[in-house]
Amino acid sequence: RDLMKKRNIFKHLFLFCLLAMAVALSNPTGHTTVSAASKASYKIINKKTTKRNNKLTARYLYQLPQLKGKSAAVKKINRSLKADYKATLSSKASLFDALKNSPYSYYSGEYFYTTKCKVTYNKKGYVCFKFTCDWMAGGVHNGWEYGLTYRLKDGKKLEIQDVVRGDDYTIKQKIASAYSQKVSSAGYSPIMQKDCSEFQFYIKSANKVVVCFGPYQPMGGNGHTSVTIKGKLK
Repeated sequence: RDLMKKRNIFKHLFLFCLLAMAVALSNPTGHTTVSAASKASYKIINKKTTKRNNKLTARYLYQLPQLKGKSAAVKKINRSLKADYKATLSSKASLFDALKNSPYSYYSGEYFYTTKCKVTYNKKGYVCFKFTCDWMAGGVHNGWEYGLTYRLKDGKKLEIQDVVRGDDYTIKQKIASAYSQKVSSAGYSPIMQKDCSEFQFYIKSANKVVVCFGPYQPMGGNGHTSVTIKGKLK
């Protein structure tokens, strides 16, 4: 009986040592920490379709960024990015409808709707994707830019208030003043009437935020315009 008891003691001691070793190897510093990645790892997927009607071609392209990883924050960001892609699908359908019904199908030419993506900021726990869009389907060419910015810690999609100092009124004043100086003072009043959630932007650097307008400008008129204001990310 004594021998059996000793064997059980050694068995439990051995199992305890194995468990302790496993914990030590998984956390060699001995500290429990919870930290978010400071930089995102990602890939860009080309979603593209090309169709032809006689001599006329229509080309759709959306460059979909997706973060690598399995965390809840990464999954949240990827869902948001996919939602932006899906929002373009109705315009994609309109593009190919225009191709199908075009009276110019016997003339060489191209209709297109393209959304090209590049990363403009990826550090200090934030990632920003800038999208450059072009549309032409037999009428006026439209070009515009916008950005999607996320906090890697929790996957939050940032708005202009998250990246520029001041209350809503002050932020709109900064944008309206920059627009008036660069483009036209006629844009000041329309900008001040906007809600902050309406502003499209991307992060150029920690202290530079590019606010995007277009394809239709605040005071009317066609054409992409952007202004740069001071940001607060550090």
